[in-house]
Amino acid sequence: MPPVRKRPQVIESDEEEEERRGQSSSASPAKKRKTVVQQSQDINDSDLDDLYSGDDNGHEDEGADDSVLVDGDVGEEGEQLERGKVSFKPEYERGDDGYVAGSVVRIKMTNFMTYDHVEFRPGPHLNMILGPNGTGKSSIAAAIAIGLGFAPKVMGRANELKAYVKQGADQATVEIELKGKRGKRNIVIWRKFNKEDEKSEWKYNGSTCTRREVLEYVQRFGIQANNLCSFLPQDKVAEFAKMAPEVVLKETMRAAGDPRLTKWHETLIEKGAKVKDIANTYEGHANVRDRLQAQVDALAPDVEHVQEREARELEAEILEHLVAVSQHSQLKEAVEEAKKEKEQVAKRYTKLQGRRQPLKELKDHWEKKAHKDEVKVQSVESKYKDGMKDIRSKLIKARDEGEKSTQIDQQLERLRMNHQRRQEEKEKLHNQIETCQKILDEPRDDVNDQVKAKHRQKAELQATSRQKGNTFEELKDEYEDNKKMFDDLNQELEDLNRKQRMLENIEIQKENAARDFDPSIGFMLDWLQKHGHTLEGPVYKPPMISVSVPNREYAWQVEQCTSLRDRSSFICTNQADFDRILDLNKSNYPPRILSNGRRIEGGRVKLNLAYTEVTNETVNPKRPCDLERLKALGMDGFAIDYVEAEPAVIAYLCSRANLHATALTQKPSVQVDGSALTAVGIRAWATRDDHTSAIQSAYGRREFVQRTNQKVPAKAFNLSVDRDAVARIVEEIARKKKIIFDREQPHSALKARLDEVYREREDIKRQVAELDKEIKALQEKAKRWQRAATDYEQHKAKLAKLEAQPSQEEERRKLKAEKLKYAKARLGPLDAWLDSCDFVFEICSDMVIANLTGLQSMINKQAVSSKLSEGNDMLNNAKKDLEAAGVKVDEAKTQAANKWRQLTAAIQESSNEVKDEVRKRAKDVSALPPLEELEGQLHTIRAQLEMAVNIPGNVVDRYNDYKDKLERAQNVVDREEAELNGLKRDIKKTLDMFDPALETLVQAVSAKFSAAFARVKCSGEVRIRRVEGDFSAWGIEILVSYRDEDSLAILTGSHQSGGERSLATVTYLMSLSEMSRTPFSLVDEINQGMDQRAERAVHNQLVEVTCDSDAGQYFLITPKLLTGLTYHPKMKVLIINNGTNLPDPRLQNQRYGDLSSCLKKYQKKHSIAAH
Repeated sequence: MPPVRKRPQVIESDEEEEERRGQSSSASPAKKRKTVVQQSQDINDSDLDDLYSGDDNGHEDEGADDSVLVDGDVGEEGEQLERGKVSFKPEYERGDDGYVAGSVVRIKMTNFMTYDHVEFRPGPHLNMILGPNGTGKSSIAAAIAIGLGFAPKVMGRANELKAYVKQGADQATVEIELKGKRGKRNIVIWRKFNKEDEKSEWKYNGSTCTRREVLEYVQRFGIQANNLCSFLPQDKVAEFAKMAPEVVLKETMRAAGDPRLTKWHETLIEKGAKVKDIANTYEGHANVRDRLQAQVDALAPDVEHVQEREARELEAEILEHLVAVSQHSQLKEAVEEAKKEKEQVAKRYTKLQGRRQPLKELKDHWEKKAHKDEVKVQSVESKYKDGMKDIRSKLIKARDEGEKSTQIDQQLERLRMNHQRRQEEKEKLHNQIETCQKILDEPRDDVNDQVKAKHRQKAELQATSRQKGNTFEELKDEYEDNKKMFDDLNQELEDLNRKQRMLENIEIQKENAARDFDPSIGFMLDWLQKHGHTLEGPVYKPPMISVSVPNREYAWQVEQCTSLRDRSSFICTNQADFDRILDLNKSNYPPRILSNGRRIEGGRVKLNLAYTEVTNETVNPKRPCDLERLKALGMDGFAIDYVEAEPAVIAYLCSRANLHATALTQKPSVQVDGSALTAVGIRAWATRDDHTSAIQSAYGRREFVQRTNQKVPAKAFNLSVDRDAVARIVEEIARKKKIIFDREQPHSALKARLDEVYREREDIKRQVAELDKEIKALQEKAKRWQRAATDYEQHKAKLAKLEAQPSQEEERRKLKAEKLKYAKARLGPLDAWLDSCDFVFEICSDMVIANLTGLQSMINKQAVSSKLSEGNDMLNNAKKDLEAAGVKVDEAKTQAANKWRQLTAAIQESSNEVKDEVRKRAKDVSALPPLEELEGQLHTIRAQLEMAVNIPGNVVDRYNDYKDKLERAQNVVDREEAELNGLKRDIKKTLDMFDPALETLVQAVSAKFSAAFARVKCSGEVRIRRVEGDFSAWGIEILVSYRDEDSLAILTGSHQSGGERSLATVTYLMSLSEMSRTPFSLVDEINQGMDQRAERAVHNQLVEVTCDSDAGQYFLITPKLLTGLTYHPKMKVLIINNGTNLPDPRLQNQRYGDLSSCLKKYQKKHSIAAH
């Protein structure tokens, strides 16, 4: 129970309270988002506005912590909601007594409408309230709505609260007891109001409170007495059918389905409106931006030229000074080099003079030494020659003795090989004898029967193989025939494709000419070839490619009606494609080679784009006059009549170049009456000689002024393609391909059968080969024993012959003894030869040393002599060099001084900017580029200045002005584009949550609605009305049909009869009941106007739905019922016994006034048990 507030009791009117709440509507959004179960209300209904605009210091319900919090942030909801999976069926908190939280447990009224005093308790499920008209049935509905704080206007009767006080009374009270949440006490709301004003007193569980606090408590339970989908009073039954689809959608979302649907819908409406507003201004700002960009782009080359020329002039002046600085630096370096060279020459001259005497003494010493070394070399060489003769004679003698020993070794080797061969042959013969003996010992079987059986099996397989072979040949012939047929069809396709290419070659020529004309067109054609499939609609090539004029006499006339921009524009049929391709203007096209072989460099893409809608009005616009009238004026036809192109291109040329209103003729211009043409509305025409445009003056008599242009030969439209022939070839190609496609499957099946027979045939061949092997093996087995007996005897004879041969040991001993004798005889000559070799080695060492010593002495003698002879010349040359170096130093100093004077004089006349730049660059002269490079740069800049074009001086100021405007315009476009994209992303994100949730709800409602209508032999469905780009126009349409011959029609307040509207209304409300989020629903006299069949079906369905274990509380108010209806134990029937002339139950003569006694007697008589 909430705490009792210490404040005086406040009695105020609803209007005053709402006005006070409006003053506090600036509460923080954070507090608004804390409101529990915020169900959006009608924007014209102020009953619940105070829930979301006032302060949050109201009473807190004891069960408030159990309520479902709904965050108003769509982004957070999107993260918590899995797309497409929406739970729309509520889970009620039902107590042990069967009541759900928020349902009505008790109603008490005093002096309220027709009642003096009444108190009753409705049941937790279906409550059927019966009573004659005027007894107060609708007063119960009014008591519920007014007692829970809703405005009187929800009843559709009096809008003033005092109208609900009973006649003759001054004040009235209403007390409503609501079921509390599980584990909590019930809630009692009490309201008192009078007949004098609109003020009320409120109590919550006995404690004084305000209407706003009562509404807070009511909304926590999801009660919606101001929603016709859950609370339909008698006076508003007809209004339900009159509700627009938009209102039905809003009320349905409030009553059932996901509790966030309303918030999502409001977000979509709000952001969709913002998208429209921004889109309306975005295009204008983008056009301004593009126009400024075009102006900037047009001036950019001139500005670049001006800036480049100024920079080049400044750079040329700086380079002139730097060249002079570099030249002066080189002259200074030349002075220093001359000084250094002079010092080196002086040192060399002094050194040469001091080196002359030691060289003379050294020359005499080496001459004597060289003679002595030469004599010694001659003596040693004589000894070497004698020693070599002695070595050769002794070597020959030793070799002769060695030859004899070698011959003995060869004889021994031959003996060893012969012995090895005999041993191997013996071993082989032993093995062969053993093998033959084993064969002879084996048992011998008769294999003739096995061979015959194998031959029979082989004959059967060969017969099968011949059959398979015949089948294979037949299939092969059929396969070859089919293959030839496919080859012929493919050849025909190739011929057709070649013909098509030949016919379309004109368009290819046009395309190549367009590529050469504008590289941007070539770039776009390549882009379309790669990315055209990603566009949402077709994009057509420029008219210079896609348009043909079959009659060439009119080609120049049609072309002269269009501008170059018209002929070079790509044509889009989808706005999104137009925007996407427009962004390509920021791209660069690469360098390419033209068809004439000339190379063009890359550059900025500049596309001409157009957007057009293809409709009957744009493709066939109204002509100024009919063809008969036109020919009477001497013209042949309108220009568009001679053009062949796609409908989108036709629509573009009509809207852009007015080809549908330009008349053409092959007559000379003197035979054409221009005034007559302008009189019928023709403003342009072309004759055989010229093209004329008529412009109407805006002043005076507004006469027409004709401007004539001479004939210009056609360049783009003078070639045409026979499109009919191309279409026929394309159709024939499609037919051929279909024939191939239809016959490929039988052909593939034939190939599979052919392969299968081939495999079977090969398998039979393999089996026959295996049988041949087995037969051969059996025959070989029969011959094996005979060969083994013969071989056995032969091998034994060979072995005996080998074993009878004599031994070789005696001959081997003789050869070894003879080899030893020859070896001893060879030792003497070898010792003598080795001694002679040692002697010669010693002589060679002495000879090498003597030669090297003599060679060194000769070299030293020659070097000293050369130095001595060179010294004289060098001394004279050094003197001359010294004198020349002095002259060179003086000349270098003079040149450096002259260059410095010229440099300082020239730089004094330059500007400070030039001086500073020269000083900055020449601060470190060593860091400057080489003089040749500086002079090359200066020459290049002067040549560029000579070729530069003069441009007006104010072009830079104009360029900067346009650039500033462009930057501001771009910022506006970027800001709007970013905002637009952000809104679209938010809309998509919200729509991805809203649409599946709404679709799930409506599908479920439609299924139940259709099934319910089907039970009464009618048709009905519920669908969503989606309006592209306008979420406020979304709605729910209820479609009904009451006769078989009628189609479904939308439920309205005038199209159907009253009974039909009532049937549709109650069926729709029943379809919502299982998904309703409200704890109770009420329908008042909905069955009025229904026929008995419909009323009975509706009643039975209502009982079935509302008495389900998962259903909430339901009130059905009706003045009458049919007999034989279905009832359920969970129903509660409340019969109103009220009126001015009721009998007094206390008087015996008025016993029928005691309704309770009457009912008990009826139950007893008919044995009816009360529930």
